[in-house]
Amino acid sequence: MTNAGPATTVPRWQLVADRLEREVAGPTAEQLDIADRLGIYLPELLPVPVAAVLIRKSLEAELRLMFRVAREIPRVLGDIEDELGVARTERLHTGTREELSAWFESRYILKTVRGLRALRPQVGDVVVSGGWKAGERRVISTIHDSGRVFMKLRPPRSAWPNNLEVIERVGSPGYAAAFRSAGESLLDSTVSFSTNLDNFLPLARFELENHVPEPEAIRALEELLESGEQREEPLQQVLTQHPELLASTVVGGWKTFVIPKPRLGSEYVPDFLVLGINSVGPQWVTIEIEGARHKILTKQGRLAQQTRHALDQVEDWREWLARNVSYAQMERGFHGLTSRAPGLVIIGRDDPVAERQASRARSEESARIAVHSWDWLLRGARNLTGNTLYKTRFAADNLNEQVGRQVVSLPASSASTFDEILDDLDQEEFNRMPW
Repeated sequence: MTNAGPATTVPRWQLVADRLEREVAGPTAEQLDIADRLGIYLPELLPVPVAAVLIRKSLEAELRLMFRVAREIPRVLGDIEDELGVARTERLHTGTREELSAWFESRYILKTVRGLRALRPQVGDVVVSGGWKAGERRVISTIHDSGRVFMKLRPPRSAWPNNLEVIERVGSPGYAAAFRSAGESLLDSTVSFSTNLDNFLPLARFELENHVPEPEAIRALEELLESGEQREEPLQQVLTQHPELLASTVVGGWKTFVIPKPRLGSEYVPDFLVLGINSVGPQWVTIEIEGARHKILTKQGRLAQQTRHALDQVEDWREWLARNVSYAQMERGFHGLTSRAPGLVIIGRDDPVAERQASRARSEESARIAVHSWDWLLRGARNLTGNTLYKTRFAADNLNEQVGRQVVSLPASSASTFDEILDDLDQEEFNRMPW
């Protein structure tokens, strides 16, 4: 009789990394068998998500599937591939938007795999991220099947492994002190119209083909926020590249337009104008963005300098519109845009208390300018992917006020109350949320 050796347990991160790596190593045996039966060729190194699109495309007529045409391969995909050191995607096998999304998914999977293998995260490890508040440390609670790492304690946090750094591992000499400091760092930071669509033909190039963000759009914004990017310009570029990330800020039942850097005369250039056209008319929002590293409030609870600057920018646009409303509507094609259009400032990371206090403070001075974090915008984009009829409370309240009566109501269980729901979630419930 031979004695069995000591049992070995494969770490969770390795199991997830190995499974994800198989997703980008080539088609599965099942996919190859199906392709053989259908008489289609799957290249040997084709990632699983892309192979799945090719199979579905071959059954387009039989399954009555709908595919969207991809006009071009965006430069950002090549940038990601260059960063990963893999060959650029030069052409699409099917020429569809679905295949393009599958290539993005595959490249991000590879990025996650490399992040897992470099980080080797374990439950209990103390980690930091460049996208968190200075000095904030977290303790890992779980590693999701997608590779995303979730943290303990509130407010809830999660991040892709390539954006995390381990400070202390479980069992290391400095672990006890690092674990205590993680809790302490969190304690310190707690705180009726008629619409003629012909009027909007000049804005046709800004109309969203699909108001639901693609997975690569959400991942791109996540990557920027989690990397700790301090500049505003990369955030502007991501929203310009993926304008559907701003779709949740209006109720665009008929059409949604996102206009980057619109020029209001020769004086003012907002970061974005967003227009939603619905059954009660056009709904405009003027948006000013600031860096994710800026604070919304000072330690004394007053509006931080960068927040006040952004709010003043919105006021400047409103003053210009009050004097030049005819020019804006007739010459620039911004029909329905007036100085009464609500303003939105997107700044800093998640701090629902600070967001509410900042919006309330400004409302006392001049109404209808809201302040929200980048995490708030990211949640709105995520919620749209799970519910195409999703509306943020910001969008719904503004439309109701515009009309002077409640035309949009939000059920108590609506995802639009996510901020309130989030405050009540424990970690286990948070990890089950459909991110």
